[in-house]
Amino acid sequence: MVDNKISDYYKHVEVKLEDIVDKLLKSKVNDHDNILLNVQNLIENVFIKSAMRLSDNNVSKASKLLGINRNTLSKKIREAEDRKHRPQKRSKR
Repeated sequence: MVDNKISDYYKHVEVKLEDIVDKLLKSKVNDHDNILLNVQNLIENVFIKSAMRLSDNNVSKASKLLGINRNTLSKKIREAEDRKHRPQKRSKR
């Protein structure tokens, strides 16, 4: 029963993502936009924030929820913080 529910979640996410991706690709401003990388970073950050919240900010527990190594998660958290504090590049039109 649990496996079916998880499978349903994945299907639901896939359908929603396809719709979002279509809209993003159609609205691409210029060739300098790296839509795939931006979306990957966004999704990764959402998963990391949720895992950290669910684990009460315990990196070891969060890494187990995500199925990644603790050191990898720590690195990804640092990289996300660096991106957050780095000045945004303006897109060339």
